[in-house]
Amino acid sequence: MDNYQKALNYETVASILNRADSFCMQVFDSISEKCSTAEELPYNLQIYAEELQVDDYIVRDAYSRCRLAFERLDKTTMIISPSSPLWPESVTGIPFLYLLGDASILSTVGISVVGTRSPSDRGVQLTREVVDSLGKSDLTIISGLAMGIDGVAHIEALSKDFRTIGVIGTSVCDVYPQKHAKLQSLVAQHGLLVSQFSPARKVQQYFFMQRNLLMSQLGQGSFIIESRDGGGGVKQAQYSERQGKKVFILRETYDNRTFLWPRQFKDPVVISLTGNAGSLVKRAIQLPRTFGRKSQADIQPSLF
Repeated sequence: MDNYQKALNYETVASILNRADSFCMQVFDSISEKCSTAEELPYNLQIYAEELQVDDYIVRDAYSRCRLAFERLDKTTMIISPSSPLWPESVTGIPFLYLLGDASILSTVGISVVGTRSPSDRGVQLTREVVDSLGKSDLTIISGLAMGIDGVAHIEALSKDFRTIGVIGTSVCDVYPQKHAKLQSLVAQHGLLVSQFSPARKVQQYFFMQRNLLMSQLGQGSFIIESRDGGGGVKQAQYSERQGKKVFILRETYDNRTFLWPRQFKDPVVISLTGNAGSLVKRAIQLPRTFGRKSQADIQPSLF
């Protein structure tokens, strides 16, 4: 498994420092200047201890705990780093990605479909219609395997044999929520499961917001179906906007004055008909008209 040892060594460093990845990555880079971080850590124990400014036994104990956690990884798990040819250029600030499934999907054009964990019946129907249109336009469906809109998006994509990427806030060894254990397994079997978290990480609440940031980096835009003000879907759309990517909102959501968040965005793409979603999303992100499967949607030149 490529990068297995390097990721294990990194997690040992991160567990000792207990700091943000941005800081841990700097320390790990300093260590890499003095020894090979792809070698088993005990061979260079003294170097790690000196760089981390701790006693040898602390590094040794941390390494043993992380190694035990890494043994939980499925043998088919891929671990990629920013130097990998599979690494998406838009993903930054993350040392490794853990993948289960068809890694080639990372190179496809995807749109995140997100929203509330407790959707209305109308929200569920709209999600299905949007996913159908996006999938028929050969766009990959990206979502977070959460309850509600996320789960509907993945299920619809899988049922229609569309490409789908599940980005999770746990390691690929864990499942949250437990009700989606089977769905997560199906996404890994027929699509791609992605996590930035190693099996040595104890799940924290803020991991799920980091998951939303990663989703925004992987996709070419975020499509919010139904969300309450300040929800994770809205936060992800804000991430997308900051990255210069498109935010997509349905007309009936945008016109619903009980929601404040749609008017927080500077230049959202408001789509009136779900059946046109795929072709209009492609147009908004400036994909060529010949990209993917042809859509029968009638695109009016100035109306989304």
